[in-house]
Amino acid sequence: MLQLTDFVSSYVDRLRGAIDLIPQDRVATMGEILYRAYRHNKQVFVVGNGGSAATASHMACDLGKNTISPNRQRFRVLSLNDNVPLVSALGNDLGYEHIFSEQLKNLIRPGDVLISITGSGNSPNILRAMAYARERAATNIALLGFDGGAALKLADEYVLVPVHDYGVVEDLHMVLNHILTEYFRARLDAGEPALR
Repeated sequence: MLQLTDFVSSYVDRLRGAIDLIPQDRVATMGEILYRAYRHNKQVFVVGNGGSAATASHMACDLGKNTISPNRQRFRVLSLNDNVPLVSALGNDLGYEHIFSEQLKNLIRPGDVLISITGSGNSPNILRAMAYARERAATNIALLGFDGGAALKLADEYVLVPVHDYGVVEDLHMVLNHILTEYFRARLDAGEPALR
C-alpha cells in the first residue's frame, strides 16, 4: 500500500527539482516589463483556465492590493477570469475560445501587458487573447509549463516550467506570482518615484 509519507516525499522532490529549473533571468525580464508598465501607467491583464484561472485572479489581487502605499500610484491590473456573467455570456453566445479576446477588444491598448498563465500553452482562448494583444501592440508575457505549446511562439517573454506535471507547474506559477509581488513591494517601498 502506498504510504502518504512516501507520496509527500515524492511530490516535494518533484517540486524541488522543478524549482531548480526556473530560469531566473527570464523572471527578472518579466519583472522589468511589469515595472515599466507600472511606471507608464499601463494596464495589465491576466488570464488563465482552471487552476491557472485561480492563479490569474490571485496575481491580479496580489499586484493590485499588496503594492498599495499612501501617495503612490497603483498597479492597474485586472484578471479577465473574474467577471463570471460576462465570461459565461461570451462562452455561451460566441464560444469558449472567445472569452478573453472579446474582453480585450473593449479594453486593451498599445503598450498594455497581457499575462497568460497556462500549463499546456495550447488553450484556444489563451492563444486568441495573445494573438489579439499582439495585433494591438500590447506586450505578451506568459507563465508556461510542459514544452510551452503554441503560446511559446506568441509570447514576447515567458517563464517556462519545463516539467510534464500539472500540479507542480501550477504550484510554481503561484510561486512566481509571489516572487514578483514581493519584488514590486520592495522596489516601490525603496522610494523609486513613479512617472505621473
